[in-house]
Amino acid sequence: MSALPISAEDRSLAARSAIVTLLDLASSSLDSLTRSASQLSLGRVRGTGPGVSFGELVSRIETAHPIEPVFPFEGSDRVGGAVWDCPALLDDPVVTAGIAKLRWLREARELPLHLHPSDRFIVVMEGRGFFHWTAQSVTEFDGSGVQTIAARSRDVFVFRRGLLHTFSTADHPMTLLSVQMPFIEFEDPRQYRLPAVRWSAGTQQRVTTPGITCHLHAPSASIHLN
Repeated sequence: MSALPISAEDRSLAARSAIVTLLDLASSSLDSLTRSASQLSLGRVRGTGPGVSFGELVSRIETAHPIEPVFPFEGSDRVGGAVWDCPALLDDPVVTAGIAKLRWLREARELPLHLHPSDRFIVVMEGRGFFHWTAQSVTEFDGSGVQTIAARSRDVFVFRRGLLHTFSTADHPMTLLSVQMPFIEFEDPRQYRLPAVRWSAGTQQRVTTPGITCHLHAPSASIHLN
């Protein structure tokens, strides 16, 4: 017997539940960052038991509300972006967050270090690339002290507003899911600021120094993916 088709209402309800779960996960991660007195935290996202998948969670949103990144994004021809309007999808004006879908094409190296006036919870959904950041402030940045780490599928980057950062790709494209708290419209000039000294992966002789590193951390509180 074939399965009954899923109604549009059921897809919408599943998407709403997924959005709430994702926002809760982002909020708890940012709260942990605050308690650690850090500006940046790195990790991975995954299910906590059989049949639980972060990809399935995102698929619920994609199925009910498909979006495609629009190029160029933040002045980069090889980066595209689109957003799920959480207040509208949840029918809750109290919600201020947005969830962006960002796509880096291959060899997207020109997006410079920048900052946002909102907090970020970013998951690599597919592909691979690099994350670059510096502890220097936007007014102090002199082009030095930029650190780089590989970004792979299900890697998570959580950081507070004001962190100078960017992503880049080399031989592979990459898709990111970015929870932004609060969300500021892409076209709003307040949501994106550059330091006086411009730095991008494309201006460097090589993206990163090859090597192996091991990051260990204590298990964090989990959010059940229903």
